[in-house]
Amino acid sequence: MPDAKKGAEYLDSHRVKTVSPLDVIDRVRALWKSGLPAGDKTGWFTLDRHYTVSPGQLTVITGWPSSGKSEFTDALLVNLSELGWRFAMFSAENQPVELHIAKLLEKFARKPFGAGPTDRITADELGEYADEVAQSFRFFECSTEQLDIGQILSGAEKYFEQIEPDAKRGLVIDPWNEIEHWRPPGISETEHISQSLSRIRNWARSMKCHVWIIAHPAKQIREKGALPEPTPDMISGSQHWWNKPDCCLCVLRNFADPDSQVVEILIQKIRFKHIGRPGRVTLLYDRITGRYNEPGPRPVAWHDD
Repeated sequence: MPDAKKGAEYLDSHRVKTVSPLDVIDRVRALWKSGLPAGDKTGWFTLDRHYTVSPGQLTVITGWPSSGKSEFTDALLVNLSELGWRFAMFSAENQPVELHIAKLLEKFARKPFGAGPTDRITADELGEYADEVAQSFRFFECSTEQLDIGQILSGAEKYFEQIEPDAKRGLVIDPWNEIEHWRPPGISETEHISQSLSRIRNWARSMKCHVWIIAHPAKQIREKGALPEPTPDMISGSQHWWNKPDCCLCVLRNFADPDSQVVEILIQKIRFKHIGRPGRVTLLYDRITGRYNEPGPRPVAWHDD
């Protein structure tokens, strides 16, 4: 049959092969013995029940502008850095990079960077905590020219080549709309989003790197005067933002009460059940240090294992 022959030739030319369960039975047995591995803990025990962080996955974080998506992501990465993670940060909205570093220093020191009524980071502490930030973070210093996906992935790879081979790796792309999105003629925006997310997800798997993409919803449609809860399909490119990522989170705050510390984290999609499950978690944002805390004490009945 010509079609079958063509298919075989294609597989051979692209070195694609199928695998029998018996070919990988040793890996299956090892997984059976050790159990499905949960990701690393986030630093918030209530969130750990719903979302953990594993190398080789893609997380999309959405939310309305000024809801705290970047602040939450930075706080999460500071917690993960204590577990030995290393991060490449493309954060076009946190430029120049010294401003972003100042925000991270606050989270490490649990003190404000600037002068005010609360004791700030001292000059001696500044050097100490800068060393801590330097151990875990590298930053893309953005010029006036936008970078594209290929440049960001390549830049992250160069950094990862310099770190310990067994170190866990993370890449942040914040925000999606600040990347140069060149697409060939005849390719729709939806197709371009699909191809780009597939490329990033495949890169994350091959590099064993967790990638976080922060993306704003495309439109703010108010329902009876209030903004609805954003979902991934509100991001430009629609349904692929649901389909492609392994995990989808939304950062939600009450804009009607600007003084409120309450922030909700909506866990909207978890692809693998050993990583977590959908749900909703409440955290309290500390404006002084940029950290997030859990409301109330840790339950006595809670177990880490």
